[in-house]
Amino acid sequence: MASKSFMVLGDPISHSLSPVIHRAAYKVLGFDWTYDAEQVPKGSLEGFLSSSNADGFSVTMPLKYEAAATSDHKHKLVQLTGVANTLLRQGDSFSAYNTDVFGITQALSQVLKQNIEVVSLIGAGATAKSVLLAIATAKPNALFDIYVRDESRVGDLLELAGELDVFTSLHKLEELSNFQHLTVNTLPSEGTALLPALEQSGHLLNVSYSGVRSKFEESFAESRVISGKEMLVWQALQQIRIFSGLKPEEPLTNEGAVVEAMFAAL
Repeated sequence: MASKSFMVLGDPISHSLSPVIHRAAYKVLGFDWTYDAEQVPKGSLEGFLSSSNADGFSVTMPLKYEAAATSDHKHKLVQLTGVANTLLRQGDSFSAYNTDVFGITQALSQVLKQNIEVVSLIGAGATAKSVLLAIATAKPNALFDIYVRDESRVGDLLELAGELDVFTSLHKLEELSNFQHLTVNTLPSEGTALLPALEQSGHLLNVSYSGVRSKFEESFAESRVISGKEMLVWQALQQIRIFSGLKPEEPLTNEGAVVEAMFAAL
């Protein structure tokens, strides 16, 4: 396949594992593609895109809303959530996709086969919207307890919950319970300092992948913790499908080997 260039954009970005897993996938696929990381502060995405010649971008915090807003063509999941983490150049315009929903669904594939009636969602940012959509699609009757630092900034998430017709309850971080079947934390490790130290019996998807178990993560049995690296690999896989010109749901050639190489690169 012809040489192409891609980037992951965000702020901060030096910690990103996306270059490692993308490059591993390209090697298996035999693609002459490059993939680099670029720090792009909030509010400057549109200017950066206009000055770059890259063929596509992975987009992370805090640019996911901007990625959706600045794109010319929006995939249905972007239209629904207002959040994009993938941009594909098409001539002078960009098409936006949300592969986080796929990444979350795949990371939780085994857990979602179980009886999940109560979900604790920690945080209300862009990733939280993808979490809500992914789990509500699989478990439409689940109750979502949403825990946030600032209740005034949860409007977008509650609006999406209304569109999905799922029942939600809003709480402060300090009020986190321990009777939920599944917890998804979208805050960085330092953001969990206000959470109470309660022994948890349910499962945890910790979107943060710092590699260091926080005190909050330690309140769950290690066997019940799903690392954010799982989500990272699966959302990147769907990005690579899109970068390859495939539909988001269309698998790559030799996809099993690609996934194996991506996980091995971590």
